[in-house]
Amino acid sequence: MKAAVIGLGAISKLHIKALKLREIDVVALCDIVKERAEEAIKEFNLNAKIYSDYKDLLDNESLDVVHICTPHFLHAPISVYALAKNVNVLCEKPIAISKEQLSDIEAAVKNSKAVFGVCQQNRYNPSVLYAKKYLEGKNLISAAGTLVWKRDANYYHSGDWRGKKATEGGGVMINQALHTLDILQWFMGMPDSVIANVSNNSLRGIIEVEDTAFGLFKYKNNPNKDFIINATNAAKYSFPVNISISDGEHTVVIVGDNLIIDDKFVETEKGQPIFGKEVWGTGHINLIKDYYDCLERHKPFALDFFEARKVVKLILAMYGSDGAEKEIK
Repeated sequence: MKAAVIGLGAISKLHIKALKLREIDVVALCDIVKERAEEAIKEFNLNAKIYSDYKDLLDNESLDVVHICTPHFLHAPISVYALAKNVNVLCEKPIAISKEQLSDIEAAVKNSKAVFGVCQQNRYNPSVLYAKKYLEGKNLISAAGTLVWKRDANYYHSGDWRGKKATEGGGVMINQALHTLDILQWFMGMPDSVIANVSNNSLRGIIEVEDTAFGLFKYKNNPNKDFIINATNAAKYSFPVNISISDGEHTVVIVGDNLIIDDKFVETEKGQPIFGKEVWGTGHINLIKDYYDCLERHKPFALDFFEARKVVKLILAMYGSDGAEKEIK
């Protein structure tokens, strides 16, 4: 198979590493900063053509898959362009930053023969997979997720698209906490409404998006079921993400790669560290492997557009709540 990577920021290294492990031929790279592509070619010993415009790449290369690793606001238009050419797409999160972008991708997916996949890779963490299997079939009634990370002014100054509503789409929720919210929704099911508040507490004047968010998600047909998310990237230190889920009888707590069931530690396979960086979420390699396995076997990929848009809908509803109950559409 032949693949290309568009956008050569930090996350692209995970994709290229996974492609190399699978012996996929990386034939093209695209970035508006040529030096990033040149560095990637040198670091990974690639024989790839360099482009500065994604349309030129997609117009001129014969590809099986394109990996989209650009800033958030470009995910949707590049996906739409690739899908129109029937090129399979593996897109970083979030797939979109607005309802309009979601609609654009949906139309493109429905009119394309290509397979659209999304990197919501924390579903592949060993602790998450173990918990998912353990809780299968149980009547879950409550869950809570907490994310406390550090994203200071230096982080936001590292890219001119960061911290801006028009280009990042939001702050801590749509960037860092999206994965936590995705796991909560995956376990609990799609809620009907949310009461949420978002605020900027530490970087006023530097960013125009939220650094802190709270959401209470509710179910119309089950008033005794809910889940909560608390997220901030205004801390002075980043802590492991904590997710707790209960059916009223048993409680599962996921803290990074660690799993606790009813107050007892459970051994799970540890995820592999990526380039020595300590992050919560080591599932990229396994997700990308699964995506290519599905392509080769002509099987559906579970994290498709319709699955990935769920968490974006939840986040957009949070942004529209302003403390009032907001229906999730």
